[in-house]
Amino acid sequence: MALKALVVYFSPGGNTRKVAQAIAEGLAERGTEVTLRSLQEAGEEDFYQYDLVCLGAPAYNFNVPEPVLRYSKRQLARYGRQGRVRLRAPALPGKWAVVFITYGGPHTGIAEATPAGDHLAQMFRHLGFQVRGIWYTVGEFHDPESRVNLYGFLGDIRGRPNEYDLGVARTNAAGLAFVLAYEKEELEKRGS
Repeated sequence: MALKALVVYFSPGGNTRKVAQAIAEGLAERGTEVTLRSLQEAGEEDFYQYDLVCLGAPAYNFNVPEPVLRYSKRQLARYGRQGRVRLRAPALPGKWAVVFITYGGPHTGIAEATPAGDHLAQMFRHLGFQVRGIWYTVGEFHDPESRVNLYGFLGDIRGRPNEYDLGVARTNAAGLAFVLAYEKEELEKRGS
């Protein structure tokens, strides 16, 4: 049976959407059945109906934007009411997650984005999902007059994520799909 994946993203400027699409393409290349949704479209998608859930957002002020924060809190509350958030957060066989974050890092680089990635990863761990990656991709600021696109910590980030960045996301997703399809097959053989 094919691996089933849900890719959800929040992308007011378009950078995270581009990465989400690249991830969906990479997963599909390996035969994964992919559902791609914006945060607004995701609504009440049930994470547990998928083998892999990927959630992406930009990093704002060292965290996820407010709509993503509200979404993660709603998911924890929803699944908590269902008894799926349990003490010691036992890992569920065959339930995996990836978090992907876009960032500009004008002051301290990737360090500005890691708290956002850690936040979303913890949500998944509380739900029993095994976090198989926290992926970070550089993205430009969308103010064409912004000096941070030229002179920030990361140097010239105009036009990012570029084709190379998106190729990395696509390749990482394809590689992960290959590994998870094998792991899913082994779990099914053991009857887990």
